[in-house]
Amino acid sequence: MKDTLFVLTPDFTDKGDRYFCPFSAQVIGFLTYYAQIRTTVNVVELGFEKPRKPLSDLLGEEHQSAPMLVLGDEAVAVAGVTIAEENGHKYIEKTIQILRYLATTRNVALPH
Repeated sequence: MKDTLFVLTPDFTDKGDRYFCPFSAQVIGFLTYYAQIRTTVNVVELGFEKPRKPLSDLLGEEHQSAPMLVLGDEAVAVAGVTIAEENGHKYIEKTIQILRYLATTRNVALPH
């Protein structure tokens, strides 16, 4: 199984205003910089409303923030990255750590 990146869809509505998630946009920007990485991860866009399925189905309703990287079968330890586990799935929930993990495991430049 590939790593799966969950991000919020842009232009979601909350309390009558339209928004985008700057953290999700940062990770999508990284995938634009390094387009070759996009083929190595599944990208799933989620609506703003909760529960955010299928993410909440994998990790539970306590862990449905985005962006979230749910690791596939070949998860590896990376310095400075906290890999948590819930319901038998390993995941990374901090944006900078998601970027660090993807950069390290895909052999591209690290975030500074």
